[in-house]
Amino acid sequence: METKEDIIKRIAQCVAEAESIVFFTGAGCSVPSGIPDFRSPGGLWERFNPLEVATLKAFRKNPNKVWEFFRELYQNFGEAEPNKIHYVITDIQKLIGENKVHIATQNIDGLHQKSGSKNVLELHGTPDIMHCFRCSFEEEVDLEKHMSELPYPTCQKCKKPLKPKVVLFEEPLDMDILKPALRLARKSDIAIGVATSLEVFPAADVLLAPPPSTKKALFNLTPTYYDRLIHYLVRGDAIETLPILYDNIKEIVKNK
Repeated sequence: METKEDIIKRIAQCVAEAESIVFFTGAGCSVPSGIPDFRSPGGLWERFNPLEVATLKAFRKNPNKVWEFFRELYQNFGEAEPNKIHYVITDIQKLIGENKVHIATQNIDGLHQKSGSKNVLELHGTPDIMHCFRCSFEEEVDLEKHMSELPYPTCQKCKKPLKPKVVLFEEPLDMDILKPALRLARKSDIAIGVATSLEVFPAADVLLAPPPSTKKALFNLTPTYYDRLIHYLVRGDAIETLPILYDNIKEIVKNK
């Protein structure tokens, strides 16, 4: 029976030989940075009802309550720093070549970019822009200004509530982000999921939709419903297993 180390070596060989690699990252990547995920025990959905704070309907009905949730998110983001998972993915990108490695993330915390990663596609949006769903006005986030406006910041043009340009439930993903991510994944030699439950669609299609010719790997702490579709499963905390992948890739590249 293959050991975890054997599986990681096989993934490393695929990465070292690949011309195109896509990392698909989930909320578990940011938990070690102090950002709680949504679904796990102790996650945000134990303290906030997603139907009340994370849907477009809720935002239209009660923006005051939704902004209580947003303010907590911004507080978490402001205190967070990248962790070893983010830095290892950045190191792999630098080792293999920025042009070969793309990152499609479900996270909205900007920690991949903060760790130095390039070619990051933010599938669920960015908290760095405020957006008006009524008239489409946008402006860069000014934390001092936007967080101090009570009960919520308002649009300069139509005076309706602003919201961060992140995707709420009932909102479609930005196709200008999703389509390139899917296209890159389908053309990749290997797609690697990291710390994701694969429960959120269509984002999860970045890992699951590529054809059989694209190898699929998943570094995740717990099983997922779609494990049967993954070629290489590495069970465990990605903060411990991903550095092993980098060390193996580095060794292969050095001996080429």
